[in-house]
Amino acid sequence: MRESEATTLTVKEVQKILQIGTNSTYNLIHSKSFPVVRVGHSYRIPAEPFYLWLAGNSCGIPARS
Repeated sequence: MRESEATTLTVKEVQKILQIGTNSTYNLIHSKSFPVVRVGHSYRIPAEPFYLWLAGNSCGIPARS
């Protein structure tokens, strides 16, 4: 990963990437298979494990460009 890329993602960023609503995003964050770190009262999603998770759950559907 390049230094200019974020090493963690916010809930809003994940929501935008996956194009899902707020409730769906938090349901996903609370699932056991999703990589997430809690920092105080907020959540951070490690970027590399997130993209690996995304690739493993894509069901062969190509990503949008």
